[in-house]
Amino acid sequence: MGRITRSLGAGAMALSLGLGGLAFLARPVVADTTSATSAVSDASYFVNAINQLRVSKGLPTLYVDPRMVSMAQNWSNALMASGMLSHNPNLESLAPSDWTWLGENVGVGGTTASLQQAFANSPEHYANMVDTHYNAFGVAVSLAPNGFMWVTEDYENSPSAPLVSYEAAVAASGSGGTAGATAAVAAPSLPRTQVFPHPTQGYRMAAADGGVFTFGTAAFEGSAGGMALAAPIVGMASTPDGGGYWLAARDGGVFAYGDAVFYGSATAAHPRAPIVGMAATPDGGGYWLVSSTGTVYSFGDAVALGSISAPTGTISGIAAAPSGQGFWLVGRDGSVHGYGDAATYGSAAGSNLAAPIVGMASTPDGAGYWLVGSDGGVFSYGDAAFFGSAGAIRLQAPIVGIQATTDGGGYRLVGADGGVFSYGDAEFDGSAGGLRLVAPVTGSAG
Repeated sequence: MGRITRSLGAGAMALSLGLGGLAFLARPVVADTTSATSAVSDASYFVNAINQLRVSKGLPTLYVDPRMVSMAQNWSNALMASGMLSHNPNLESLAPSDWTWLGENVGVGGTTASLQQAFANSPEHYANMVDTHYNAFGVAVSLAPNGFMWVTEDYENSPSAPLVSYEAAVAASGSGGTAGATAAVAAPSLPRTQVFPHPTQGYRMAAADGGVFTFGTAAFEGSAGGMALAAPIVGMASTPDGGGYWLAARDGGVFAYGDAVFYGSATAAHPRAPIVGMAATPDGGGYWLVSSTGTVYSFGDAVALGSISAPTGTISGIAAAPSGQGFWLVGRDGSVHGYGDAATYGSAAGSNLAAPIVGMASTPDGAGYWLVGSDGGVFSYGDAAFFGSAGAIRLQAPIVGIQATTDGGGYRLVGADGGVFSYGDAEFDGSAGGLRLVAPVTGSAG
């Protein structure tokens, strides 16, 4: 969450990004779901990790404020009870009355290390951890019966923040041992330093009506939102330099924007089954379209490598091999079909899936891939590492796709409502989740 700031003595409050002056609300972090230990030691881990991070950047450590511990504990309990991640809407009114800066990070996962790494990989959450405006905080963890930990980190700058040990802060907050940490020692104040772990790359998403939404450094090059489309948009792909993109419609129509060249469409072929996905060749010189029955249409320098014949509705997506000489088709049942030099490393077929598979993304070397279900579950194969999933979150809308980062160190999931969930080193640059969309999001690209 962004820092909420106000000047001393001023009545007005503003939501401040601190990363360029624009308002933002970071989507909460979600990490993996392996076993947890105890809430006390878990909270201690986060507090120590945050202060160690600050020391490593030449920043003062943070004191513990029992008032903030209590507030954080109440919110972690509320998150666990609801089963949904969100920020505390009453943060300003519940915080000490003399606060001048406020911020909050929330997350859910199974291990402290994976959650801390997820926070560190998100620029907005990382910014809270290293912000020099804060002088104290409260950290609290609630443990659910299924092993998930729900963590809240509430940051503040309050002149009345006391200097106490974490044991004393927990006792004073009345948490009853459900949250805590080891003692923190304040270091001398040093000049502010912020180091972000990876560059912002940006991303785009397309809606069924042809509307395009851009985030971060991804530029808006046009959309089909004002057109009377013959069929809804179902897929999207970007050019290698990010200077353009294509939209694919269910009838095989293709729309090109920016430096994306139009190489043809499948409308003249009159596909017998709807188009469900699109993948561009790595050099941007062509693209493939795939139908729900597995028929593949090739354009530009996209090599015709074959198709399958499957029942209508079986195939849900396509991903290009990094070499440009192959591609994978993925089925709703989790089956994976490789063509050309796209090798198969496993599939989710026969796994008794809780939801159908809706998307696929490849690692940079093509030696692995990820599959994602509409429920946010992620499956990794080959050299594709698992960085987390949204399978434990009560989603507002189904997931429709997955994007991998260029280095293969993370991925983001995109929902039909425009929500974005980032994992590993995939940055979060915003989402359309808070907008009232005219049509659902159906595709995304870097």
